[in-house]
Amino acid sequence: MAFCLTALVCCAVGVTPAYSQKKDAWAKLVDAEQIRIDLLDGKADTAAGYATKAQFNRGRQVYFQRVDQIQAALEKNAFPKTEFEPCYQQLLQVLQGINAGTVRFLGYYDPYFSTVLELAKNQGAQKDQELLKNNLSVTLDVIPFFVKRSYAADVLLFAATKRPYDVLTRYADINREKWFLAVLETVARQDPNAIKQFIGTLHPVNNVLLNSSDSVVLMLYDIYRAYGRSSSSYTNIHMVYHGELSVAQSEALAANEDAWFTKLCSLRRNPKILGSYSVDAEMAHHSLKVIRKINLLHDEKNEKIRFKLSESMNADELYSLIVYSRDEIFTSTFLGLFKRLMERRTDSSMYAFFKNQGFNRFRTFVQTCAGYNTLQPVLNTMSTKEQELFIDEIVKDLDKTGGNLGPAVEVADIFGSISDSLLREKMVSRIYKDLRRCYLSDNKYGMKIYGLLYKLAGKNPVLITGISVKYKVPELTRVEAELLFPDGKNVQQHIFYDDDDGAAAFRSFTAKFSNDKNYKITEEPAYLRIESVQGRKLVLYLNKPQVENSLAALTSLFEKEKRYPDIVVHRGHSYHLQNTVDVLTNNTKVAVLGSCGGYQNISRVLENATDAQIVSSKQIGTWTVNNELLKDMCEMMRTGTGEIVWNKLWAGLEDRLKNNDKWKDYIPPNRNLGVKFVKAFQVMK
Repeated sequence: MAFCLTALVCCAVGVTPAYSQKKDAWAKLVDAEQIRIDLLDGKADTAAGYATKAQFNRGRQVYFQRVDQIQAALEKNAFPKTEFEPCYQQLLQVLQGINAGTVRFLGYYDPYFSTVLELAKNQGAQKDQELLKNNLSVTLDVIPFFVKRSYAADVLLFAATKRPYDVLTRYADINREKWFLAVLETVARQDPNAIKQFIGTLHPVNNVLLNSSDSVVLMLYDIYRAYGRSSSSYTNIHMVYHGELSVAQSEALAANEDAWFTKLCSLRRNPKILGSYSVDAEMAHHSLKVIRKINLLHDEKNEKIRFKLSESMNADELYSLIVYSRDEIFTSTFLGLFKRLMERRTDSSMYAFFKNQGFNRFRTFVQTCAGYNTLQPVLNTMSTKEQELFIDEIVKDLDKTGGNLGPAVEVADIFGSISDSLLREKMVSRIYKDLRRCYLSDNKYGMKIYGLLYKLAGKNPVLITGISVKYKVPELTRVEAELLFPDGKNVQQHIFYDDDDGAAAFRSFTAKFSNDKNYKITEEPAYLRIESVQGRKLVLYLNKPQVENSLAALTSLFEKEKRYPDIVVHRGHSYHLQNTVDVLTNNTKVAVLGSCGGYQNISRVLENATDAQIVSSKQIGTWTVNNELLKDMCEMMRTGTGEIVWNKLWAGLEDRLKNNDKWKDYIPPNRNLGVKFVKAFQVMK
């Protein structure tokens, strides 16, 4: 270590040691960080405190083997000498940020270091660009590793069209580049609300933008000079720029939220508008305000009162409410709005309706319909030809999203919900067509996307792609006892929230155990502890809803004991889900989440709990199913071998719950195609 510091000090004062000495200096600094990470749990065993063999193997690969491979690639003579020190410096900085709290985030660091390794191999612009453009969430984190390469501008300009706000947050990594202005101009055209916060400030973003001659940017400055940064005309830039509204008219329109929403719904039918990301943000904001008010009336029997806010809305507005509030919409709210949309649409079919919407978020709508068992009425409006065109639109261009897996996950979920065998075959046929297209153009990313979908459909993609891509889809048929009982006991956390539904669910679930001689209940001020007294050891922790800091009390308990839950159960509405996701750790092997929505929620779950198997529901969960499911799951572990076998568990529940109309909406991990897709994609090479 002393040699390393001396060498770096020499560099700082202008003494230039031999290139090999620099290599040794940087290598030793990185090695020291790896040793520090290894010792985070007090043991020199490259385990870094992981509880399971799978986590241990993955952690060792990520923090030790892969970092060693990156070092080896950086130190090869073929690696550009001008990039050597900046890349090593960035690698060291990232490793220094890994601590006892962040070392468990393997879902983040695994793709991060994998991408850095590919860049360190320096395989040429074409391969690097394919990697970076199809993995933007990681690309924006690894900018320092490629910012000086010839293709950097092309990658960042592309990223600015797909993730404008996120690109802007990385300004410090690119603001010294000659193409920085072009990136800012692209962001301004996509998301002017992201840009406006810098206009008129002393920030480097504003200083560079002042040199722009772009007509849209100049108009944004005109708006700023007239109305400041609080103006709503940044969102309305398309209408203002094209002369449809003056700035004054734009301000007046935005003052009436309902009229503004109506106008934006009409505008958003054009897929090529200026400021599309700002428009989407405003539409989501308004939609959620309306949906939350309708949700709050879920006990209201009079539909005229319940859906009063939607009574004057046309089909376009109802559609927008649904697709921009997917993660928070209640089952009854969706069904009520869906019925009104179908009654008020004037298009000849739902395919024509989607087309007239510019296919804006139509996969989200279709996936939501599939989740709420309303897809067939949508399909029934279409002719056979329209159904074929509809399937084509669903499946196409999944490899052109900048690495956003959301549309592909939606396709997987849609396929899993289509019962019509002919339509399923048409969908498979279209997937095959795109898989072959990607193979013939050597599009590896596309082969991964479409190959996985093809395999999930029961086909063999290797017959098309050969063995160049490995398609390993997890079966997720069971959770082994060694994962559920890592220290001889199974720890569960059941999370209830502070509303009437949470209190009712808490009481009904507790009652399932109160008269069972195989369990005892201990009451603490903030939570209940339910323990098995016969068979295998289970300990369930239930926070008391409507008791202040009850969740925090359990968090403190788990941290104090250094023992985190193996199973986490979400017992609340979907708008509470993020709070549940935040408590997941890599110890979590089963997450029972109710309606967990689309890719964003799935990816957040798997980022926090890499190995978790997810039990979900197409609709909002109900205690009449949840209580039976969770008690049977406990009994399977307590009285058996300790493992959970999903098909066996479901078969037992089927006998008792087959007459419960909510039961058919529950999906075990082995039948959740969306989750299988994400898990399989994460480990593909």
